Amino acid sequence: MKLVARKILTLAVAGCFAWGGAAALVPEFGSVASAHEHYEDGSSNAYSHRAHEEQQRHESTVRAIRHEYRQDGDEKKYQRRMKEEQERHDRAMREIRHDYDSHARHGHH
Repeated sequence: MKLVARKILTLAVAGCFAWGGAAALVPEFGSVASAHEHYEDGSSNAYSHRAHEEQQRHESTVRAIRHEYRQDGDEKKYQRRMKEEQERHDRAMREIRHDYDSHARHGHH
């Protein structure tokens, strides 16, 4: 039981870091770019919108993996799939951040 609790804590910490990374993409509210676009999820530009959607996708996938683990109890499969999902999520967030930084370097914010 301690191992499962430790894994859940590790995933929670990883989620906090991911959420913090996504929050870094949100622009200042007073900027001109944020005045032009508004999305239903409350984000004000395409990058924060993409980060929000990615975070929702990640959380949904993690819930599905946990549900499957509760059904079959295969610890190795669970660990492998969680690791793969975290790596996929991290890559997606890095790509969004890279796109945002590339856009900002060219003076388009």
